[in-house]
Amino acid sequence: MFHRQLWHREVIVLLLAKILVTFLTVVLLAKVAERMSPRHAGLLAGFPLGTAIALYFFGWQQGPQFAADSAIFTLSGLTSAVCLAFGYWQVAKRKPGMQWLPLAVLSGFACFFSASVILQQLPANRWLSLAVVVAAIFLFRTLFKDITEQQIDRSQPPANRLAELLSGKAATLLFRASIATASILLITGLADLLGPTRAGLLAAFPVSFFPLMLILHISYGAGVLNATIKHYPDGIGALVVYALAVSYLYPLLGLHWGTAASLLCSVGYLLVYSRLKK
Repeated sequence: MFHRQLWHREVIVLLLAKILVTFLTVVLLAKVAERMSPRHAGLLAGFPLGTAIALYFFGWQQGPQFAADSAIFTLSGLTSAVCLAFGYWQVAKRKPGMQWLPLAVLSGFACFFSASVILQQLPANRWLSLAVVVAAIFLFRTLFKDITEQQIDRSQPPANRLAELLSGKAATLLFRASIATASILLITGLADLLGPTRAGLLAAFPVSFFPLMLILHISYGAGVLNATIKHYPDGIGALVVYALAVSYLYPLLGLHWGTAASLLCSVGYLLVYSRLKK
């Protein structure tokens, strides 16, 4: 009886930790971004939010080696994340009206999971996974290059009821944090059943970018959303660096120090990328 109560207590603590860490991380990053220059706020958008949290809790639940093995598949799985954006865009560019948003979401999910099914056939080789995602980045940059740039026009009134509900900063932040939290709970909750291969692929789900896509589509229309998708392949470079670092550093440094070192690698990439772009 005592061991059962202790197990239930550990499950509750883990669940609360997932909720608090994900929710507070989204909120804090958003607040920091508000006080930064646009260039630095853009840098922060590339922070490996969902992937970092998912792999961290994989390590907490299953051990650092499980998370490191998963990270190898997360590398190639980032291809699935770009496929989600591609599938969503295919509908949004043809059917920009809000009534087609559910179809766009279904199309994006179908592309994500179809790509994941294919990628799980790959061997557990980090350099092959890295080659796959780098090739995908160049491929989708080519596919997205003709998307028209469109800026957000904040002078226009909300176009619909949903846009009106999301017009406030607090509502937008709550929406993003809630979807991110629900995604992390689902991904990490399934890790035991899926094993490192499928769990790693699922950890590549764009926990932060997906709710942003919905907000942009609802609030500003398909044109602004499509222009954002155009630059998404460039934005996952930090995630690639993070997953690669985790695959090496978790077994060497352990969960906590491995996470800190991997985040530093990712931040270093963002700083170098920003300097090169400038």
